[in-house]
Amino acid sequence: MMRAMRQSLALCALLLVAGCGDDSNNAGPDMSMPDLAPPPDMALNGVGCGSMTCAVGQSCCVTVNSGTGTTSSTCIAAGGNCQGGAVLACDGPEDCASSQFCCGTIAFEGGGPDAGAPMFNGGNSSCTGTCDFNYQMGSPSMITTRLCHFDMDCDGLSAFGGSVMLNKCCSSTMAPGLHFCANTFGIGGVTCP
Repeated sequence: MMRAMRQSLALCALLLVAGCGDDSNNAGPDMSMPDLAPPPDMALNGVGCGSMTCAVGQSCCVTVNSGTGTTSSTCIAAGGNCQGGAVLACDGPEDCASSQFCCGTIAFEGGGPDAGAPMFNGGNSSCTGTCDFNYQMGSPSMITTRLCHFDMDCDGLSAFGGSVMLNKCCSSTMAPGLHFCANTFGIGGVTCP
C-alpha cells in the first residue's frame, strides 16, 4: 500500500516537473489555460423566452395574466405585435454589439403606498449605445435598467445621481427567467445574489 502511494506521488511529481519546461521551442499545440471569464448567455443564438429560446431574428413576447399574475412567453418575428406585453429583442449584452447594452424598460400601474401591488403594463428591451437607469412615476410608471446575466454586466450603472450603485444582476418572481441590474433595495420578490 505504501509502495503504491509512493509510486503515485512520484508519477505526479514527474508530470508536474515535465509540465514546467521551456515553451520557446515547442512546436506543439498550446496547452495553456484559457481565460476563465464567465461565459456569455447559455443561449448563445437567440433570446431566452420562458422555457425556450427564440431564434436569431426573433423577439420574445411576454404577457402577464392580470387575474392570476402568471406569465406567458412566445417567440414572434422581430418587430411583430405583442399586444399588452413586453417585447424582448435581447436578454443580456451577448445579444448586442460589443459597444452596446441590452436596455430594458418595464411599465406598470400601481405599486404606491396605498395602490396595492404593481401590475405589469408592458415594456421592451433592445440593444442601445447607452442605458442609464431611469424611474418615471406616472400612469403607467416606468423603470429602465440594463438586462444582465452576471454582476459584471452591471458595472458602472447607478441611480439617483450616483448615490445608489445598481451593481447586482437580480431576478424577480414577477419576471421569471429575466435578470436585470438593480440592488437589494429590500423590494419584495426581487433577489440579488
